[in-house]
Amino acid sequence: MGVWRVQKRGAALTTALTPAVILTGNLGPPRVPKSAGEIALALTRSLGRHGVPTFRFHPDRSQIDLDSRYCTHVPCPNLYDDEHGLVAALSAFARAQGRRPVLFPASDGAVEFVARHERQLDQWFELACAPAVCIGRIQDKQRLLEHAASVGVPIPATSFPRCVEEVGQFAEGIDYPAVIKPLTSLHWKRPEVAAVVNHAKAIVVKDREELLSAYRKVAPLAPRMMVQEIIPGEIDRLLTFLGYIGRGGRPLAGCVRKKLRQYPAGFGYCCLAETVRDPEVMELSLRLLTSLGYTGIAGVEFKRDPRTGEPKLIEINARAVRTTSTAIGAGVDLPWIAYQDLASDRPPAPVFDYRVPVRWVHLRSEVRAVAPLIRHGQLGLWSWLRGLRGPRVAAVWSWDDPVPGILNVALPILHHLSHLWNREPESRPRGVAET
Repeated sequence: MGVWRVQKRGAALTTALTPAVILTGNLGPPRVPKSAGEIALALTRSLGRHGVPTFRFHPDRSQIDLDSRYCTHVPCPNLYDDEHGLVAALSAFARAQGRRPVLFPASDGAVEFVARHERQLDQWFELACAPAVCIGRIQDKQRLLEHAASVGVPIPATSFPRCVEEVGQFAEGIDYPAVIKPLTSLHWKRPEVAAVVNHAKAIVVKDREELLSAYRKVAPLAPRMMVQEIIPGEIDRLLTFLGYIGRGGRPLAGCVRKKLRQYPAGFGYCCLAETVRDPEVMELSLRLLTSLGYTGIAGVEFKRDPRTGEPKLIEINARAVRTTSTAIGAGVDLPWIAYQDLASDRPPAPVFDYRVPVRWVHLRSEVRAVAPLIRHGQLGLWSWLRGLRGPRVAAVWSWDDPVPGILNVALPILHHLSHLWNREPESRPRGVAET
């Protein structure tokens, strides 16, 4: 296979391992300088720790994971602005290797980009994601939920309205609160839609009037959406299968984690989770993924309904997810397993035994989530600190790769101080002199 040499921050790395490429793009300008790309960082660290030469294709330096010691940043056209230019850049990189690198899309946009250009990219890369036809079924929530019901996977009561009259009909027969979601999550990430929905992943409504009002507000910009009952119960009923389906549709790895806290409350991002044993969620996830013809890393989310005891499907993420390092820390190293499956002739041994509990924490978000709970006496400080003890992994911090973690804390603070300093003189904090 030859030997690949790459200069990384002054140190020469010589390896016979096939290179890996991790792909993301910028949907819009980052709201804070150098935001965190936890998915790409988890992939990077997993592969890099095994000696895989890992290349991060991203248009600029706006992601702190690009400062990981385990990757080399490759500036490239933005997948949202110049798709053909990016295909050309990726193809040229792969041709130069003399072998087929493994390509990992690390965001929804990157998954959709690879699916759209599957024919060209498949000539040069081993694609660590599902086939385009499968991605189409998963990204469209209507098609996904209808398929899940057809193979016996429980789903929540859901409507896919095409007009306000259909919304009104569904609104009469459901319990509230309910939720409105886009059929494809990327649609609500477009700047013009994000501004209307206040950058939310979903809109919670408490009655019929709120439901109709929210639909009328969003429909002119993103008409395809769904209305769904909210499964009652606490957040720890949210369970996610983190797994990998290998070439030929063979399940090769998996574990289950439950969500313990999220920020913001409601439909925010996970900030605290832990691994659990749940054979039912694992069996339903594998049944659903294999019936779809899925291959690659996936996150399948369920919520266990206290009224029936059933885990009901919420969504499939057709890529590694933000909490993928939970599985890695529990002994199910999904990126490395995927890499071995795709870069060698011998598939790795299946891994479905994992450590329980292993906790995953996104510390900055966790502090923001628990601060009001502690302030209002709903959670004790020492109780919270005790809950962080034991086996755990951090979303960003790592002792062997500290720079992303340091930047994740330091840059928002510096950004906030800079904002305060550069305000108009009359609005500056008292005691701050004008220069």
